[in-house]
Amino acid sequence: MRFMVVAEKPSVAKRLREALRKVDVIITSVRGHILDSEFPEKFGWRKCDPLELFDVREFRDEVRDARSVRELRKLFREADALVIATDNDSEGELIGAEILKIWREVRGDAPYKRMRFNSTDLSELQRAWQDLEDDLNWGWVMKALFRQRFDLIAGAAFTRLLTLSTRKHDRNVRLISWGSCQAPTLWFIVRRELERINFKPKPFWTIKATLETGLGERFEAESDRFWNRAEAERAYEKASSTGYAVIEKFDERLVEITRPTPIRTDDLLRDLSRITGQPAAKILQVAENLYAEGYISYPRTDTNKYKPGFDFDQPFHAAAQGLGVKPPRSQPNPRQGDLDDGAHTPVYPIAPYTGSGLSLEVWKYVARRFLANAFYTDALKRLRSTELNIAGIRLRSSGSELVEPGFFEIYGYFRPEDNPIPELAVGEKLRIMSLKLHEGKTKPPDRLTEAELLKLMEEHGIGTDATRASFPQLIKERGYAVKEKGAFKPTLLGMKLIEVLESIDPKLVTPETRRRIEELMNGIERGETTYEEALEKATLEYKGLFKKFAEKIDEKAAELASAISPSS
Repeated sequence: MRFMVVAEKPSVAKRLREALRKVDVIITSVRGHILDSEFPEKFGWRKCDPLELFDVREFRDEVRDARSVRELRKLFREADALVIATDNDSEGELIGAEILKIWREVRGDAPYKRMRFNSTDLSELQRAWQDLEDDLNWGWVMKALFRQRFDLIAGAAFTRLLTLSTRKHDRNVRLISWGSCQAPTLWFIVRRELERINFKPKPFWTIKATLETGLGERFEAESDRFWNRAEAERAYEKASSTGYAVIEKFDERLVEITRPTPIRTDDLLRDLSRITGQPAAKILQVAENLYAEGYISYPRTDTNKYKPGFDFDQPFHAAAQGLGVKPPRSQPNPRQGDLDDGAHTPVYPIAPYTGSGLSLEVWKYVARRFLANAFYTDALKRLRSTELNIAGIRLRSSGSELVEPGFFEIYGYFRPEDNPIPELAVGEKLRIMSLKLHEGKTKPPDRLTEAELLKLMEEHGIGTDATRASFPQLIKERGYAVKEKGAFKPTLLGMKLIEVLESIDPKLVTPETRRRIEELMNGIERGETTYEEALEKATLEYKGLFKKFAEKIDEKAAELASAISPSS
């Protein structure tokens, strides 16, 4: 029997050829999805009322990658059995179902198998070949198909209504898109911008002192804020009447800083967007390339704990060799998280990487965090705080320093800076070296960085670990936001779009509605509901929102047109 093995991308197919070179197989790949769900022809842009899209239940398969389909049809005639070797997640499973559909069209009921692996390490690929499964995970397939078709229905309906209605007021308007993940992502950014716009700075005053101990050690202390200038000036004059301060309280304690847990996708994207300043979507693409080339394990995972029996030897040697370090211990003692998606390991290094640029940054992060988690100790930090009295005016000071760096020796990305204060004693007198009255103003909240935006999306259930990274990039491409100094700022169009949608019904933009869609998807995966039941529930909820929006669209479209073309 001659097997036809189909991977999800060419780089994975290359690794499979290396791993299975002694096996009589034909190995090829697609380039992601080869088919896509599309409406029947009668539901085109100007062929129907967008409201009708919510009742569509029959879809046609549109070929997304004609070249891959032609190649598969040709190669399938040369094989006796199919092996689906796509990525081990719901999207990979749906791509596998698309490949199987082409196989059935060419070879009918000829047998097929599913090959599962979480890295392209050659030994793992060889193991996966010995453990071929008899079928796809159809819960995963239907979960991904639900997401694809629901997003098509809701996205197309709202996008058509917004775009066509706004073009009535300005025919030069380009596409105004809406999506049930895209909208709350933009809403987070707009909400923060409105907080900044509505913020009213408030002046305050504090007394700052530089103090010196009998041993010549200097540090700074500061009073609480005064909201009244006259009161602050009186306090300052009183404090200026003496040349010393008296320690009233002193506290010292040691606290542990625990090692990071094993790496999930969300951790990787948030941290690396902070470290590199690069978009999360780009970082994820780089991580997937490193996976496909055999340098790290599969980077789309919601697992942060190692299963019993996990072999730490290979990733340990890969990380230590690639980083040129010798960890303090060779036996693993990982700090485990509590999340397990049931399909994947955490992300870990497979082989040393000698490249450069962003790929090297991503690999080093994976390697350093892997070692920090399993082969280094927790860090220990000393905290000190004091309260002191200057002529009846109370000031405070605090400081910290690492006394045992632990895992920060290898994983120094977020290492806290030392800012210690000296050891003090209650009743001790300190010389006042300088005293000043400081004036300041309260500041508005900062705009959201991509790391902060991704965290909000995860907390509110917007998207999945595999899809979240795409939405910040998407709203930039749509012209709804720009990135300035590493943070997101909404455009006039983005502000107006959220204002218009929220004025109709907050459910159109706030996260709760999309969270329920994600819960339906998870229910399909767990077998608690069917694809058909979930699609009925989801479309019914958004159909109601669509009707409310359609009733006021003419008025709202004029507002959007004015935001796009202020001179019109």
